[in-house]
Amino acid sequence: MASQAEKDTAAAKAKQGGGQTAIDTAAAKAKQNNNNQAAKDTARAKSRQNGGDGGTSARMSQREAAAGLYLAGNDTISAGRGGPGPSFAQREAAAGLTNTMSGRVASRAANPDFPPVGTPLGNDEFVATENVAGGGGGGGLAGIEIIWADQSINFIEAADLTGTYNDEAYWSLVLTVSSGSFDKTLAYDATADIFTTTGTAPNEVQTKYRLRLITQYTNGDGDTVSSGISAYGQYREVTLCINGSPRSSLIKVT
Repeated sequence: MASQAEKDTAAAKAKQGGGQTAIDTAAAKAKQNNNNQAAKDTARAKSRQNGGDGGTSARMSQREAAAGLYLAGNDTISAGRGGPGPSFAQREAAAGLTNTMSGRVASRAANPDFPPVGTPLGNDEFVATENVAGGGGGGGLAGIEIIWADQSINFIEAADLTGTYNDEAYWSLVLTVSSGSFDKTLAYDATADIFTTTGTAPNEVQTKYRLRLITQYTNGDGDTVSSGISAYGQYREVTLCINGSPRSSLIKVT
């Protein structure tokens, strides 16, 4: 039977051997890693020797271009490898997208570093300028459109509606009524009445209808003044029953 001294000696040798084995394994792995790096360096050197660039971003960009991976001024992902990429405006221009949203910094902004939002003609305090309403194209109301009973249409420009107005208390577009409907004759006068009729009830006959453009009223200070009425828009010819008698009228529809 082995003595305790012999057992201790055997254990020490086994422990020493295991430690040596671990050391040898680590050394082999390190050597293998060095060999792998050497292989990589050798491959890169051969690539450059053969006219390549060792796999740089420029070389990758060439392969992308050859494969058709070049989209309207954008080097796909090549710019992410360290090369500079085109600006957003340059990509728009390359794609023919000019005069689109390039006004991100307003040319009239007081401080271009803080462009106004939603007010391309404004300033850095979000105050719009030169927003002048105009006729047509959605800029503003340009006059009155009348849809007659026969579905034909007349358009009267705003300048014509008050072209002969001369500070009268009232001012109206006057339509002549014939055989119970408008005959599409247009005129203007300063009469206060909306309807003009002949005869007496119940046999009254309407002859005129007035679409009020300027009216007279008493303001908060008790003064009598005249003011324009927002009459612009689209109207349709209708027949109303007033006090038991038919009246040709215009009803605003838009």
